[in-house]
Amino acid sequence: MTMPDGIATVTLTGRYIRPDGTPASGTITVATPSTLTIPDADTIAVGAATAVLDENGQFSVVLIATDTPGTQPEGWNYTVTERFRGSATRTYGIALPQAVPVVDIADIAPADPSQGKYIPVQGPPGADGRTILSGASTPGAGLGADGDFYIQTAGSTWTIYGPKAGGAWPAGVPIAGGGGGAVASVNGKTGTVVLAASDVGAVDTSDPRLTDARTPTTHATSHGSGGPDPITPAAIGAASSTALTSLTTRVNAAEATLAQLPTGMGSVRRQMVDPGLTDPVMASPPAISLTKATTSTISGAIRYAPAPVVLSGSDVRGDFLICGATDMQVGTVAPDPNYALPTSKYPHTYASGQSAWAFEFVTDADAFELRFKAINNAAYRLSVDGVPVTRAPVPTGALSADAGSGHMLKVSFGSSAIRRLRFDLFTVPFGGIYINSAFQLWRPVSTRGRLMVLGDSITDGSNQNSGQGIGTWLYKAARMMGVTDVWDQARGGTGYTVAGTTATFGDRLAADVVAYRPDTLVIMGGYNDNSGSQSAISSAAASLYSAAKAALPAAQILVVGPHAPTGVPATSLVNTDITLRDAAQAAGLPYASLITGETRNGAGTVISTQTPFVTTANASSIIGTDGVHPTDAGHDLLGRFMVRALTPLLPL
Repeated sequence: MTMPDGIATVTLTGRYIRPDGTPASGTITVATPSTLTIPDADTIAVGAATAVLDENGQFSVVLIATDTPGTQPEGWNYTVTERFRGSATRTYGIALPQAVPVVDIADIAPADPSQGKYIPVQGPPGADGRTILSGASTPGAGLGADGDFYIQTAGSTWTIYGPKAGGAWPAGVPIAGGGGGAVASVNGKTGTVVLAASDVGAVDTSDPRLTDARTPTTHATSHGSGGPDPITPAAIGAASSTALTSLTTRVNAAEATLAQLPTGMGSVRRQMVDPGLTDPVMASPPAISLTKATTSTISGAIRYAPAPVVLSGSDVRGDFLICGATDMQVGTVAPDPNYALPTSKYPHTYASGQSAWAFEFVTDADAFELRFKAINNAAYRLSVDGVPVTRAPVPTGALSADAGSGHMLKVSFGSSAIRRLRFDLFTVPFGGIYINSAFQLWRPVSTRGRLMVLGDSITDGSNQNSGQGIGTWLYKAARMMGVTDVWDQARGGTGYTVAGTTATFGDRLAADVVAYRPDTLVIMGGYNDNSGSQSAISSAAASLYSAAKAALPAAQILVVGPHAPTGVPATSLVNTDITLRDAAQAAGLPYASLITGETRNGAGTVISTQTPFVTTANASSIIGTDGVHPTDAGHDLLGRFMVRALTPLLPL
């Protein structure tokens, strides 16, 4: 598309390859920091531009120059987000001044954005600098370039020539004192110079003000305690001894109180009331309706399409905050090219990738529509300004007979206001958001880092709870702790030694965890391993913990053991819990036991104790009919258990 007249542009290009030379696959998103107003072009620029790497790993995109005249605000820069399959997402800033019309991203991308925020700027080539030359003789015509100066150093008086112009040197000007002679003048005085005190700002000792004797004002001869003229605190405006004693008492009391308070960011969380005790839902939820269609019912609507869905018609690229997933892909068979899904979990395919994930956006629209492809048993949960509309995820409402067809989920508020919206999705192919063209859509920011769980079906969900993966304890605990970017990297049936139908924890560590760089990693499992060899479990756990620590040196890593679904743990479960606890302690990692209720820090010290997750009293109400997996009530309880267990350890 041609850029409107009056807007300066820069073409940003680049090529990405893997270490073996094969082309990388993924996207480059270049976002403005806010809405840009360009009065000279009668244009407003919003959102971001996303380029998809071609089969050679290359891209090219024409962008607005960051110094386009008249743009408001001034001094802005782009935010670049690189998302490649099998590689961690990274974000950094760049400036694209119009003086350099074509820029290769390899010339300006920082080598390590994690070490600080950079704004790489490639400026135009500068003009050649000017030179001061010197010599004993006068300068010849062929010496130097226009703009240069020349100093002739022969004799006691030097001569300066310049600047050279039109290829010729002008007449020279003598420099007094050349060759290291005496100074010719000081402070405007010449000849034999004598400086007075006033010449250098010194004090004149003959000033009578310094020698005139002064009689001091009459005052007491004694200020000793009990003397005839003691100085009291009131006489000099000082506090009385009584007031000082009172102040000292209060300071000591305050210091004693402060000394009792724990320190660190984690301790701040320990002082907070657990929001999981209530986990409220919206009191006045919006109206939600479903239509089997791919055309919006909103008058004058445009589609904000997720990358890499191809834009058509009036579509624009939607600048969404993708949470819990990345490596967005579209399918190849209709209608899948219109719907994006993340592929950032084993086996990393469009058909079987990241089933549980979320996206957020902010809009001032009074209504919007979510376009999605219907799949049986799909579910979602909508949150508005951080508060869920429903406590548990709900089905999309699409009929089984309509599986594979496009649908519109309409959300109507009845009035325009700025709102932050979040959709937690389970197997919902995402086709975009439609809003009236009079309104705007933009991306919010993530909060409290990236929380990830490598685990089994207790975290990945089952048919015993609503919404499968988005209805488990993980999403509930993340909401209680204010974490936006929560990753469910769990697979049912897996464990330390058991692969189930997929792969073991150790086999999935590099591709499912390390590649996406969590800030906090919870390794939670062991139930599927408990009937096996304890020595094999111990060896696999030690190897996994060591590899995770080495690959993620900056991450907070926590280990959680298996649960006992009957409330009376079998010996094999108790042994597995102890085996994993000992392996975690040997690796210096904190450990939380669902069986005992204890949480230990990396040194092995018990730092909190609570009732075990499952007891004989609650087992029938929190464990489903399959006798293993938690119900919605069970995940509510487990979410609160995990918040209480982990909050003292989390750097949130």
